[in-house]
Amino acid sequence: MQLQDLKSLLTFVFPVRIDCEERLTNLRTVLRHFEGLGCRMIVLEADAVSALGDEVWPDVVEYIFVEDASKIFHRTRYINELLRMAETKVAAVLDTDVLVDYAQIDEAVRLILEGCTLAYPYNGQFAILSEQMSVQMRKKLDLEYLCHMKLCYYFGRRFFGGAYLVNCQQYLRCGGENERFVGWGPEDAERMHRIKILGYKVAWTQSGQLYHLYHPRGNSVYRSKEDAKFMRDEFIKICCMSLDELKSYISK
Repeated sequence: MQLQDLKSLLTFVFPVRIDCEERLTNLRTVLRHFEGLGCRMIVLEADAVSALGDEVWPDVVEYIFVEDASKIFHRTRYINELLRMAETKVAAVLDTDVLVDYAQIDEAVRLILEGCTLAYPYNGQFAILSEQMSVQMRKKLDLEYLCHMKLCYYFGRRFFGGAYLVNCQQYLRCGGENERFVGWGPEDAERMHRIKILGYKVAWTQSGQLYHLYHPRGNSVYRSKEDAKFMRDEFIKICCMSLDELKSYISK
């Protein structure tokens, strides 16, 4: 696919709350990496006070600040807002800490154009970079170098978090993000299973890994045992629904 085609088809969206210095430097690194594609990128920061207000952004980046004093980052809500802002057929929703090769983005866009509603721009392998290796990658981006390194992988099965592309209109008709997931939780798994129950296509690229830059856990934990139970129950409820039950649930 030609670069010009990607620019007209794809918008990158980044819901952000900066909870540590590593998160900030990772965001800069990720934006620097994907800037080369020339696609529009929207960074939406939601926090009590902006941590990014003085950033110098690449030309393709649109920055939005939403004042949000809540201690919990309602990421699903802001993803839905970003998807409605995207003016392209396809949107790539990325964590602030993940990198994939350009060819994988291209392949994932092709999967969407061929009929997938949800496509992952990697083969299901989620590689976690060490703190030291992350420092090196922030200084010099070289994904080819990582291909030859022995890395630690998250889980022993195909992963479905970190980065995904959607057909914006189809995905929003499927309910978009489930905003009952407030804060960190099983929303990645729920998203995939919900799309499958509704009868839409989900796919991963044939090759290529996703690389995750180091950061402290920060927001990436359950707030409490009660919240963990609520979100697990929501996930299980969705997975147990029939097609008609799920359509009715989404409509409400």
